[in-house]
Amino acid sequence: MHVSLDTLRPARECTVNLAGSVQAVRCARRAVSLLLARQGMLRGPDGGRSERAEAALLVVSELVTNACRHTPGPGHLRMALSGERLMLEVGDLSRRMPCPVAPDDRGPWGGFGLELVLELVDEWSAVSAGQGKTIRASLTM
Repeated sequence: MHVSLDTLRPARECTVNLAGSVQAVRCARRAVSLLLARQGMLRGPDGGRSERAEAALLVVSELVTNACRHTPGPGHLRMALSGERLMLEVGDLSRRMPCPVAPDDRGPWGGFGLELVLELVDEWSAVSAGQGKTIRASLTM
């Protein structure tokens, strides 16, 4: 799946179809990068990615990875910028709601992702939507 600047119109909001993509995480990261770059929010003063952009990329990676690992797969990624707030929304086709994994149940191959997301975002929610659910996270850029 290819994400281009043309996909990201209007510049502050867009939805990317991730269904069936074998590279859904890569595609989602690319879409967030393009949206932030277009708004001048990707790079920090040193020219590298800003700390907040890195946080946003990590959050979208975790949300899409969880949809790939624990559901039939992600359906869409919706992104919206409102002022300095970035909202990320990942939809999937499972009604099973996510919950953080207890520390004793975490292992070398996972269980830390949702806890990490919760540390990085300002707000988080999971809501039933049609045949599946939507996970929403927002963070200040």
